[in-house]
Amino acid sequence: MSEKEKGGSYGFAVNKGQNPELLQAFNTGLAELKSSGKYQEILDKYLKDPTQAAESSFWDLLANSFPALMKGLGNTVLVTAISFALAMLIGLFMGFLKISTSVVLRGIATTFVSIFRGTPLLVWAFFFYFGIPQLTGQPIDIWVAGVLTLSLNAGAYITEIVRGSIQSVDPGQLEASRSLGLGYAKSMQKVVVPQAFKIMTPSLINQLIIMLKDSSLLLAIGFAELLYQGQQIYAGNFRITETLLIVAVLYFVVIMLLTKLANVADKRFNK
Repeated sequence: MSEKEKGGSYGFAVNKGQNPELLQAFNTGLAELKSSGKYQEILDKYLKDPTQAAESSFWDLLANSFPALMKGLGNTVLVTAISFALAMLIGLFMGFLKISTSVVLRGIATTFVSIFRGTPLLVWAFFFYFGIPQLTGQPIDIWVAGVLTLSLNAGAYITEIVRGSIQSVDPGQLEASRSLGLGYAKSMQKVVVPQAFKIMTPSLINQLIIMLKDSSLLLAIGFAELLYQGQQIYAGNFRITETLLIVAVLYFVVIMLLTKLANVADKRFNK
């Protein structure tokens, strides 16, 4: 990195002999700034040596950055929860299409999965937030873009989880329920799907964790999630390592708590 340019002298220029009122106003304002101490505050804010930021302790950094990080963490958890709920609906719908006897319906589900599993998540984030407004001429809310990105991407993976879980249930279960007089829909609802749900639960928990971590990619479009807030903090204080360490710990704690909560729910509902 090249050396920082040394500061120079700055001036306020007016044509000689003209605008005396403007010159007088400027001199008065500058004198007031200096006498009030505001002038020095401005110099400290914009020209202060970045290395001086390291003078405060780690705990000072944590205390000062905690409110912003909590706001980012709240946005991370909320966008993940909303996206996961939508992804479940998409995945269940497409999963049943995937096992349909109709070639057309299976083709629709297969195409959906191929598109969203075969392309990077960031491509869709940029497409929804920048591409669609360019095509339509209407801006799109960053929350809408974030939820669409995460839910469609996760929905493609959940589709395969649902398909695989249903097909892993012994076919004899369906045949036995049909032989007892239950229709296909009732047999799926009462016999096959409950068993499939037990099979798919660990994979769904894993997908939820992946979504929580993938939400950090939304910082690329300016979504104010946890990592984005951390980026804004170290951009101002230059304490990159410490700030990212705090962010990593917060992610770890939330993911561990979410995993334990999901496992408790799994044990309770899948006894």
